[in-house]
Amino acid sequence: MDRRNAVRYLALLGAAALSARTTHAQQARNFKVAILTTAGGRGDTPFYIAMERRFRELGYIEGKNLTLIWHSAAGRLDKIPEIATELAKARPDVIIAPGSETVLRSIRLAAGSTPIVMIAIDYDPVETNFVTSLARPGGNITGLFLRQVESAAKRLEMLKEALPSVGRVAVLWDSFTRDQLDFVDGTAKKLNLVLLPYQLRGDPYDFDTPLKDAKAQRAEAVLALTSGPFFLVREKMFAAAHAQRLPVVANPNYAEAGALIAFGASFSHIYMRAAEYVDRILKGAKPADLPVDQPDRYDLIVNLKTARALGIKIPHSVLVRANRVIE
Repeated sequence: MDRRNAVRYLALLGAAALSARTTHAQQARNFKVAILTTAGGRGDTPFYIAMERRFRELGYIEGKNLTLIWHSAAGRLDKIPEIATELAKARPDVIIAPGSETVLRSIRLAAGSTPIVMIAIDYDPVETNFVTSLARPGGNITGLFLRQVESAAKRLEMLKEALPSVGRVAVLWDSFTRDQLDFVDGTAKKLNLVLLPYQLRGDPYDFDTPLKDAKAQRAEAVLALTSGPFFLVREKMFAAAHAQRLPVVANPNYAEAGALIAFGASFSHIYMRAAEYVDRILKGAKPADLPVDQPDRYDLIVNLKTARALGIKIPHSVLVRANRVIE
């Protein structure tokens, strides 16, 4: 081996050794990932269970090379800024900010330059100036963006197709879902539907009073807009709706709870993608360079158990398009 090749060989050995040490250091390090949730806890929420499963598939084991730090604003939504500040004190390597604009805004203020993986569910991160563009986010925020307003309108269309005779629909909304409410109003006019909006307030939300009133106002069905606080008390929502014999259309997370028609992006898939974003950042990628992703998988779920209980016959044209039918 001549001198030039020997020098090159030694340089390659040194680079390989450095790479091995870096990889070992990454594997040995216990990364801290913090999450601020408004929609339930880790052990009883399907999409959080899916996210943790994806972390394990990517090689992260809690207590070994990963610590998940959970902070919940469930039942104390007015405390989100304070909770975000407490979360930031743990000095996590990455923060996951799911749900409303309030969650992301509070985390950004509290966490400074810490990388943030958002799951923007009911706001546009470009219009609200959290990212420069979906393709090139810039700054320390990236993640996923779910256009709920279009999904809410599509649910209204699916409701009309499944129940053609329906003319009056109660809409359950809260302070997190104003944009969805505004958007579905135009769709309702095209479908000749009269919307009866009911804003939910308080903590927890009371569904009995507004749905009794909706029934008195001759509502024939319910559109539940997508909100973390709704998901937390979904059993109460469906109990109140079914007591008034009102079918509910909502996003896929509500299918098992009793929604007659559930349509929208798979939240489990979205939260698994969030884990993948965290993985890329922990391995050295910069949020500024990671394009914001948008879901391309949408599910239509029909709950025939609910249909039978309410005496409703679902048209064949809807059933054949369903990804899943709950018997």
